[in-house]
Amino acid sequence: MTSLSQNDQLALEQHGLSSSQIEEQLQQLRQGVPPLNLVRPCHVGDGIIQFSPNELNDYRKKFQIAHDKGRISKFIPASGAATRMFKELIQFIEEDRAQATTEGQLSPPEVIKHSCEQLSQFPFFEELRQYAEANGMKFDDDGNSQHISQIFRQLLHRPGLGYANLPKALLPFHRYPEGTRTSLEEHVSEATMYTQKAGETIRIHLTVSAQFETLVQAHIETIRKHVAQSGKNIQLMVSIQKPSTDTVALDSNQQLFRDAEGHVVFRPGGHGALLENLNDYQGDIVCISNIDNVVPDYLKRPIIEWRMSLAGYLLTMQEKIFHHLEQLMSPQPRIVENTAQFIRDDLHYELPTSYDRMDIPAQVEELTKFLDRPIRVCGVVSNTGEAGGGPFWVQHNNGVQSRQIVEQSQADPQSEKQQQLFKTATHFNPVDLVCGVRNRQSVPFNLLKFRDPNTGFIAEKTYQGRPLKALEWPGLWNGGMADWITLFVEVPRSTFNPVKTFLDWLNPSHQPPA
Repeated sequence: MTSLSQNDQLALEQHGLSSSQIEEQLQQLRQGVPPLNLVRPCHVGDGIIQFSPNELNDYRKKFQIAHDKGRISKFIPASGAATRMFKELIQFIEEDRAQATTEGQLSPPEVIKHSCEQLSQFPFFEELRQYAEANGMKFDDDGNSQHISQIFRQLLHRPGLGYANLPKALLPFHRYPEGTRTSLEEHVSEATMYTQKAGETIRIHLTVSAQFETLVQAHIETIRKHVAQSGKNIQLMVSIQKPSTDTVALDSNQQLFRDAEGHVVFRPGGHGALLENLNDYQGDIVCISNIDNVVPDYLKRPIIEWRMSLAGYLLTMQEKIFHHLEQLMSPQPRIVENTAQFIRDDLHYELPTSYDRMDIPAQVEELTKFLDRPIRVCGVVSNTGEAGGGPFWVQHNNGVQSRQIVEQSQADPQSEKQQQLFKTATHFNPVDLVCGVRNRQSVPFNLLKFRDPNTGFIAEKTYQGRPLKALEWPGLWNGGMADWITLFVEVPRSTFNPVKTFLDWLNPSHQPPA
């Protein structure tokens, strides 16, 4: 057992954690996370389905009925700061500052030169120009390296615009004739396009870090006033990633990591920690997408239609699941057989090999247990080499296979076969999910019961220059939803337009119409 001081115990209490939970985290860090057993990637016709044009239309109509009943909402993870977006710029500024004291100006790399040449194409250009000129710097100077470094220092740090330490939700994402819109404003604009009815309520749940809550709430008030002018209502809720989902780390001696003053260092538990927020939200049909995957208005309509179809497909499958669960309340051999066939044919799952040897009551119990779970429909796009997870068939210890979104770190690093198998994925997870989180009686599921606690992530990080081994919870759409009913649908590449680095803003999908 790890020895904890009185101050340690007080820190645990403040985070809502117990000493036994910390011990479990340390044990998991020391033992490592068992890899998943990949069977094969999901392909179209083998774990991934495609919609026909008629199905697209039918599913959109199904979506509209549910939306009119107030069943649809958006859940947007937006907890992190934008620091990683500007990694190259931050590195250049730091290197330039260090070299200026010894060797003079640093010659900027090509990526920095390119961003300066295209500076007027970025959504932040006008705000940066106004700030820079107010502080005595004109944009028509000769663009030497010292000037470039000064420009980006004003963009990223304080005194200046401080973009590197803002959440993505508050960054200007796109330019319009009347000004810029933040990514959050773009998500709200998208949500208003799902219906043309006056008085319709738009439901969005946003997760943010505690440090940004005041700024985000102020921005939300501005958005509410603007939406109200259009005759629509917005129900925009905000929740904070819980301190109780923070995790501890190991130092190089495999001991509890502490800072220079001897205090236990707690770290955010990754996006898997947001499963608690989703569970507390208790929505109905919840659409999940990342805060940075959004486009200007003139490109939104085809993407909206696809997301409506994904939700309509989920609603269709949910109705069938609920029907079979109701039928199983009065089980007859024919009903049991039909339900088993539905699971095999429509949900594309194989029942355990022991199923056929069970008597009718045991089969009913097995089928009911399988169907009485949350359901998610995941849009997947063709893989063109992005870093991230993809759809796979995974073998579990009980011999059953299921569809999962798998990150490369979850494949066995000691197995060349598993690593090569991961690389054969034909599709990629763009985080475009629709989730049904209520049961047949419309009671919210306890989503925490349907995650796989053994599928967390362990990452090598540093803190104050010292190495540490950090634990992250099973990802929200990875192990956090491991025991959900999962369906994969192929969606067009045009639905995936993230801004992962600042250079992505130069892509056509983030530029104004020509």
